[in-house]
Amino acid sequence: MMTRAKDSPEANRADTPAAKATRDRYTLKQMAGSSRYQVAAGERLNFATSSAQAFLRAGSGAFVSDKLSTFGKRPQKPLELYEFEACPFCRKVREAITILDLDTVFYPCPSGGPTHRAKALKLSGKNQFPFLVDPNTGKQMLESDAIISYLWNEYGDGQVPVQFKLGPITTLSAGLGMLARVGKGASYRRSKLPKKPIEIWAYEASPFCKQAREVLTELELPHLYHTVARNSPKRQALIDKWGVFQVPYIEDPNTNIAMFETPDIIKYLNDTYAV
Repeated sequence: MMTRAKDSPEANRADTPAAKATRDRYTLKQMAGSSRYQVAAGERLNFATSSAQAFLRAGSGAFVSDKLSTFGKRPQKPLELYEFEACPFCRKVREAITILDLDTVFYPCPSGGPTHRAKALKLSGKNQFPFLVDPNTGKQMLESDAIISYLWNEYGDGQVPVQFKLGPITTLSAGLGMLARVGKGASYRRSKLPKKPIEIWAYEASPFCKQAREVLTELELPHLYHTVARNSPKRQALIDKWGVFQVPYIEDPNTNIAMFETPDIIKYLNDTYAV
């Protein structure tokens, strides 16, 4: 998804230190498309199936909380979450992270994954996901409902939204949409791990971001997830870099490559890290 100001991308770029540092370091291999909202003809089925979950979840994870400005406490370090894309319980926590606008390092734990599952098991004592580690407080915890409650108490106002309090209905709505993707984002594919986490700007309700996340999960690639749902104050920082807002957008500090456009990101990840 992309929003573009009236001027050209170059005119919309900013010379903030962070934006200049990005342009100095990274080669932008794929710029955002020219239209405000477009699905390529060959990607329409992918778009439809990856939209199912957001539809069934009534768009949860599309907007940051309208009370975000009143949440005084922000984590100094990114949270850490061991999870995988094709997990309804993980989906609930990712929605909560998005609504609270919390940047998080995701350690994908697909079935058969040799790296992060083993670490999560060592830390938590259980082969269970999601598993949260908060380096700001030292808190480590399992159980999606407990994690969501903790996040709202620690970084929100303590009032967990209703879409997370419907018991089996919440889990069922998070799980049914996954059927349309036939197990994508569930099982490990052999890969070579990067030395540093890839950075991705995305939000949970976006079907385009979901497709990129599926590949990140299958290849077990750790990634720093910058949440930029609608009304997130962090959206402007992305516009400052290249003059447009579109997600997903990635920066790979291992190769100094940056890029927009879901199909190009997926191809890049497979070409660079799949074995």
